[in-house]
Amino acid sequence: MIDKEILDKTFKQITEGNAERFITGFNYLDAVLSGVEKGNLIVIGGRPAMGKTAFMTSILYNLLKSDKKCLVFSLEMSINQYLKRLIAQVGEIELFSLNNNRVLDDKNKNEIKTALEIISCFDLTIFDDTYNIDEIRNKIETEKPEYVFIDYLQLLETPRKKQRSEAITNIMLDLKQTAKENDCIIFISSQLSRALETRYDKRPMLSDLRESGDIENISDVVMFIYRDEYYESYANEEDYALNKGKAEIIIVKNKMGAVGTIELLFRSPIAKFLEPIIYDVF
Repeated sequence: MIDKEILDKTFKQITEGNAERFITGFNYLDAVLSGVEKGNLIVIGGRPAMGKTAFMTSILYNLLKSDKKCLVFSLEMSINQYLKRLIAQVGEIELFSLNNNRVLDDKNKNEIKTALEIISCFDLTIFDDTYNIDEIRNKIETEKPEYVFIDYLQLLETPRKKQRSEAITNIMLDLKQTAKENDCIIFISSQLSRALETRYDKRPMLSDLRESGDIENISDVVMFIYRDEYYESYANEEDYALNKGKAEIIIVKNKMGAVGTIELLFRSPIAKFLEPIIYDVF
């Protein structure tokens, strides 16, 4: 028999709403993901240079602005490189400038300083030297964050004696258990198979998850990033203008809600995702 306290808690959560509901900062995406709660594991997939890190950093920045405690495991970039990504988003400063100090003027330097002052107030910890799932679990248990970002799955260490797909499955199971035990939400990005490049429609599908193991079964939410301009060379300026910066967030799995496609704007110079600009026509 289920404990009455658990039943009462469930009733209260359903009828009174959840004040701690997960908010990505993107209105339409939040509407679709309204059932996501602490203990969930979210996978963000995409081909190289599609914007996985930028999308995760955009969600991270929105959470940090809401005073959430966040932990980042940057497996591909150093802390310094990752901070440049965050500075670009906070200060809306082009990454090119941040990587080429010869082009910086006094105005740029002041903007960088201001962005760093803002970042210093965030409840954020970044690790760039942790590739082992046991170490990641220990740091999560010690830091007790509300949200965890891991970039990316295929760079995590796996036992040499195990098949790659089995090892990936075990990592995903460990992460799911860690999210539940520590009452946090874990985001992890994942590469996708090259096979999608051979299709006419290159929008990702669940079967494209690289070395997938049971990624799609274990995760609570799976989202893919697709940008048409990544593949297309447009015949005229009008088509280019219509598609420039357009990004699709394709929700292909959502255990507690709907699936579908959300359109966002991707500003590549600052590697940031934004709500699309919608004009009212009268």
